[in-house]
Amino acid sequence: MAKILYPVNVQSFRKIREYGYVYVDKTAYIHELANPGGYFFLSRPRRFGKSLLISTMECYFRGERDLFRGLDIDRLEPEEWTKHPVLHLDFMQGGYNEPGDLYGVLNDVLHDWEEEYGEPNPYESPVRRFNKIIREAYKRTGQQVVVLIDEYDKPIIDVADNKDVEAEHRRILHDFYGVMKANENCLKFVFLTGVGKIGQINVFSGLNNLKDISLHPDYSAICGITTQELTGNFHEGIEELGLRRKWSFEETLQELKAQYDGYHFTEDLIDVYNPFSVVNALFDRSIRDYWFQSGTPTRLVRQFLEHDWGTPDLEGTVVKMDTLGSGDVLGSNLALACYYTGYLTIKSYNMRRQSFTLGYPNTEVRTGFFKSLVEAVKKWDTGRTDSFVESLRDFIDDDDIEGFLHELQSFLAGIPYMSHTDKESQWQKDILIIARLVGANVDVERRTSYGRMDMVIDGPKAIYILEFKYGLTSEEALAQINEKEYVLPFQNSLNPKPVVKVGVNISKETRNINGWIIQR
Repeated sequence: MAKILYPVNVQSFRKIREYGYVYVDKTAYIHELANPGGYFFLSRPRRFGKSLLISTMECYFRGERDLFRGLDIDRLEPEEWTKHPVLHLDFMQGGYNEPGDLYGVLNDVLHDWEEEYGEPNPYESPVRRFNKIIREAYKRTGQQVVVLIDEYDKPIIDVADNKDVEAEHRRILHDFYGVMKANENCLKFVFLTGVGKIGQINVFSGLNNLKDISLHPDYSAICGITTQELTGNFHEGIEELGLRRKWSFEETLQELKAQYDGYHFTEDLIDVYNPFSVVNALFDRSIRDYWFQSGTPTRLVRQFLEHDWGTPDLEGTVVKMDTLGSGDVLGSNLALACYYTGYLTIKSYNMRRQSFTLGYPNTEVRTGFFKSLVEAVKKWDTGRTDSFVESLRDFIDDDDIEGFLHELQSFLAGIPYMSHTDKESQWQKDILIIARLVGANVDVERRTSYGRMDMVIDGPKAIYILEFKYGLTSEEALAQINEKEYVLPFQNSLNPKPVVKVGVNISKETRNINGWIIQR
């Protein structure tokens, strides 16, 4: 049996095809966009296949047909392919933290283009050089030029906390991208990718013919892996992972789905798996938090902390379609920032109201993000957080709800802002974060015929109904569970597990869990 070559950290289409790596065919999308061409923008989270898509486009427009034999576009375009001059700018190649860094990257790229389509002239501005290169490439080849820009927003996102450098980068890119508007007759195809839109950059204000396909239903799966693509391209790898874990094929699919699926980028709600995590999981034959471990959402965590940790309840956030399509990734709207960066996704679409409901896409993202919050608040390293979480899991697995509450009590006592928090909802959200880290099935404010339960934890040995009362007694909390008959939804033949009722008192004086009553 031939070894399966997984493209782990391989973003070159040429390398994938020449070395025989597994490739999920996205070339039909390129065919559709390229004919007749135009100006396009695509927003997707990091490590979601944008760079590979750009690389594939570059090989296609350069006419390297042999690399595409057997793929969809080879069938869709049987006639001879036209070779176009391609200007590929990848902003991932540099860091942009200091003044002059952006100029340095642009100078290197422009120099390479000038060697092919002109004379190097480092003393002119990037704008003038870019303008000359486009016109000279068109003149020399007789073919319209293709411009591919990967991660167009990285020079600004990198310095979002340094307003002076950020302003400089915005000015440079505003002028640089504006060149493409002035050379429309010379350009066949322009494609830009990024995490999200950034306001006040000419690529969107000046390029009024730029089509944003980020929310277009036809391109919902242009990046990422659908279920059909997963089973069709990685069937053998799924089987190998299952054998390693002693799972059936269907069980393995369910584990992969829970951990890495759940992304929706358009109103049609087509499920998309995170490609980076899937490829790494199949290569390692292990389910881990690959995508989340590849980059910590430092800026988002800081925004959460500025709102008092845990205060924003982003699960279930509703945003208008036009807001999601035009929002600024660096703006103050935390939900939008989380969506653009991949920590929230579309969960449902309301056609009448033209709105989306957002939520966490999968287990990897949800638990990883909450873990980052815990580490930021407690100033713990990853090892200590993991130990804390495992301790909580052990309590739930062992049906020790009292030990679980003791651990929560100790944890909450060490959060600095607790000393000045007086909102009952704050406590519920904070405890929810911890419960989700445990990996238990958790419902918050679950509706019943008589009211809403504060929290339900579905553990392996029991179901726990928790009612929190701020400034009241544990007895009063337990009384509400009994009076409103919260146990009724779980008293049926489909639930063989016992139901445990827990009344919890949160003290106004200590700003912490003060006591509880457990009734089995």
